[in-house]
Amino acid sequence: MYTAYFGLSELPFSIAPNPDYLFMSERHREALVHLTYGLGETGGFVLLTGEVGTGKTTISRCLMAQLPENTQTAFILNPTLSSQELLATLCDELKIRYRKTGATLKTLTDKIQEKLLKNHQANINTLLIIDEAQHLQAEVLEQLRLLTNLETNTKKLLQVILIGQPELQQLLQRRDLRQLSQRITARYHLLPLSKADVEQYIKHRLAVADCYRSLFNKGAIAMIHKLSQGIPRLINLLCDRALWIAYGENKSVVDKNTVIKASAEALGEEYKPTPWWQHKGVKITTTLLLLSTALVAGIWWGQEQQVNLHLSKAASDISTIDENPTTAKLAQQTQQPKVKNSPVITGKVNTATTVKQHEEVSPIDKPTKAASPIEESKKPLVLGYIPKERTLAAQKIISAEKEQNSLDNINLEPSEGVSKELLASFQQAIAETSADHDSTQALEPDTTQDFTKVQNISQMPTSLQNALPSLQFQMHIFASDGQGWVRVNGKDIHEGEKIAEHLYLDKILPQQVILRFRGERFAMPALSSW
Repeated sequence: MYTAYFGLSELPFSIAPNPDYLFMSERHREALVHLTYGLGETGGFVLLTGEVGTGKTTISRCLMAQLPENTQTAFILNPTLSSQELLATLCDELKIRYRKTGATLKTLTDKIQEKLLKNHQANINTLLIIDEAQHLQAEVLEQLRLLTNLETNTKKLLQVILIGQPELQQLLQRRDLRQLSQRITARYHLLPLSKADVEQYIKHRLAVADCYRSLFNKGAIAMIHKLSQGIPRLINLLCDRALWIAYGENKSVVDKNTVIKASAEALGEEYKPTPWWQHKGVKITTTLLLLSTALVAGIWWGQEQQVNLHLSKAASDISTIDENPTTAKLAQQTQQPKVKNSPVITGKVNTATTVKQHEEVSPIDKPTKAASPIEESKKPLVLGYIPKERTLAAQKIISAEKEQNSLDNINLEPSEGVSKELLASFQQAIAETSADHDSTQALEPDTTQDFTKVQNISQMPTSLQNALPSLQFQMHIFASDGQGWVRVNGKDIHEGEKIAEHLYLDKILPQQVILRFRGERFAMPALSSW
């Protein structure tokens, strides 16, 4: 065993759900708070989903440990049951006596409802937790919904927590289960651990096993996070196998290569990291680089061909001028002032200078009239180059169009049969529309603000409270990745969306929502009515 070699009191990375090794990351704490809030006075169904091994069962056990003493809990681990078998299991968990031979759905339902009424009269809350709920059949879920129909004017007599994998969300989207889906008052999707959480998770489990030094270096932790994708169960398997390999190789610290070896043994070949040159991103980048190089080479070659063509044409023109005495004399007189003080050059002729001088005196190439911006924009472009003049002209045209379409620049003029009062009303409506548009643009959702300090709706001015439309929050779905949403007045609203006139949803928090009405932000409980 490697425990003595590394100074450990016990195996720190066992996959058994030992409560001593419970690590509550920020996401796990959010999930626990969300479940606790969902089991409030009005709670019916609460949903907790997440990938395999993310710690859903651990959260449920932690929730059960924090429940008040006046709560009777039924915990079902094997939901692959029929409707009658599920009711019988619920009776066993709640210690309800029933006749096991000849029991029917009606007799079991009557017994359970009788128990729920007794618990309510004795001020005892009844809670049902079903793990691996994605295996529940549709008719079993419908039977659970019927059980929750027993209620008072203020609360449900049976509260149900469904815990399962992401397939459970797809199951509840079925049309025949829409009644149950509408009764889920709180949902939370548990995401895997981040890289920082993985490091804290490993240190926490080592500390519980009486080891306070770092057994995994930075490279090993980064590789563990990459291979496990932040799933705690896979982290345990990787760390345990890596410690075994390090012990066999007499290493005091687990490094990156040790983790890679452990991945093939503990997780299989499919989890073995791919070499960097085989990554999809590297292949795409290499292909784009080759295409860019070929494009640049093609442009350069084309420009070189154009230069050579111009030089050949210029040389041909010069030779024609030299053959014609009259033209040669005229060219010599025209060029004489520019080369008056230049030294005499013998030997080879500077072709580039000659071409440049020829182009300067050529009357054919000089424009006779300045081109307008529109005409300039119609000129053909050379690949890879846009003239600066054409860019400025396009910018001026776009600016002119924006000014023409602006509400602020609309001025109405009177026409025959239109009174001055009506004209003034139209002008005022245009001004108010522009001001309302500007204020809406200026009040975009602020992601940097501390929304936990926003005032409650009861602290708003009375005038705004009276103007606020009626609201009914029928569902509250919070997720730490920002993908949560709420159902308000029968409509699903995400962060930043408009609820009603001048009313927007700015933020969804675990226990409340932040709204913005006419420029004022305020908080409301996640499940409430106004």
